[in-house]
Amino acid sequence: MIPLPNRKHGRWLAKLVIAACLILACIALTRKVQAAFLDYQVKTMTTEMKDLKMKPMCVGRFLIDIPADAEVSYRGAMISGWSIAAYDNETDEQFASRVEKKETQLAGEKNERGMPNLESTHQVDKNGVHGKIHVFGREWIRGLPNEPLSENIRIEAMIRVQKHSFNLTIKYSDDNDLEKLAQLVTQFRSREENEIPTEAGYCFDGGFITEPITAKQTERTTMFVGLNGHPDVSIALNMIAGITTPRTLLERDAAASIGDENRSRFHIFRRGPRPWNGEPGEEVLERVHEFNGDYVHSFMWELIHNKTDSVFTPLMSFELSTGHGQPGTTVNSSLTDAEALALWDKMLSSLRVRPVVAAKPVAVAPPQVPLGTLADSGMACPASGWWRCVEDALASDGTRWFESGQILPRVTFPQQRSLLERLKGTPDVTSQRVVWEFVRHSDGAKDSPGQVAEGDSADKPA
Repeated sequence: MIPLPNRKHGRWLAKLVIAACLILACIALTRKVQAAFLDYQVKTMTTEMKDLKMKPMCVGRFLIDIPADAEVSYRGAMISGWSIAAYDNETDEQFASRVEKKETQLAGEKNERGMPNLESTHQVDKNGVHGKIHVFGREWIRGLPNEPLSENIRIEAMIRVQKHSFNLTIKYSDDNDLEKLAQLVTQFRSREENEIPTEAGYCFDGGFITEPITAKQTERTTMFVGLNGHPDVSIALNMIAGITTPRTLLERDAAASIGDENRSRFHIFRRGPRPWNGEPGEEVLERVHEFNGDYVHSFMWELIHNKTDSVFTPLMSFELSTGHGQPGTTVNSSLTDAEALALWDKMLSSLRVRPVVAAKPVAVAPPQVPLGTLADSGMACPASGWWRCVEDALASDGTRWFESGQILPRVTFPQQRSLLERLKGTPDVTSQRVVWEFVRHSDGAKDSPGQVAEGDSADKPA
């Protein structure tokens, strides 16, 4: 028989339950205290960071503020399938030498059918962009049985824009892509690291592509930020226009298998929605206790359900992680929880669409009508100024002022009348079409340029 618990055992069990409850209460209270203290630290750090010097950086169509002494690099720039490689420290001479070397190499090669590998070279010289486009490397690809061979051709551009050189390459293309690439490269502009363009377009490493660009061209770039004095910290902002993901950040995070035995190693700071610029977004912020004892951070935000028909709602993600050591290893985070959270909020909250200043219309001055211009009576006066009748015999009207657009008049002059004409009452003056010559421009003064025919004062401006 199993002995029934006596009163002594009951008192002992009650004490055990009370002790367990106290322990759980202490744990809960400790966690609340820790959370409250962390919240206090984050608010304190956020206040201190208001004095942290920041600088705006252009990434794609957007701006984000980063610490002023941070180091920036870009990777993965691409547009319309063309990968963009930047050569920041190349001189004009080095660029010309590299182009020549590439062309010589291609010209000396044969394709798989023994024909010249380099098929054509196209010069680029427009909008301050110069360089060459090479068409080469044609190959014939066999598909399914009884299907004709398909062809692939390599098309690459090597261009120079002010102080920067760029290579545009693509793995698969056809002859129709040549015209598209020839237009695209003329939209490239050089850009310094901290330069913020004011016109519409897309920023990437050392460069800027002006409009027109559509979401279908899937412009892409990634910016990496390294913090001075914190080599273990990695920050990245990535964006690709025209695409989206089937599952959101929270859906992918929930589906990730952690395992019950490892779940306690993850501490969630925040996990939920974080909208941006009126668009839905999500974030997951956590601290991880690695098996080697290191504590590291993994923060991620993503724009979700992004519109694929707009370059201003790309598939965009922002990441901050700490504890990066040698490849394959971790180190303890050099940022505290409060520092990491405060920096995260300061940078992500600054992400915004880059403002664009509309180009002001340039007032085109009408071409100045040169002196000596001739115009017939009945025509609109080409320019305001002084005009002289070139017919000496008809110059009773002399030199006169006409406004631009005014109809040039005929000239009146006396005529000899016969006795019969006088008896009939024929006028003793007549008018005739003449040629007028432009003799002085309008300069604000309307005084006569010289002798004006007597009797013409009524025609002079006051």
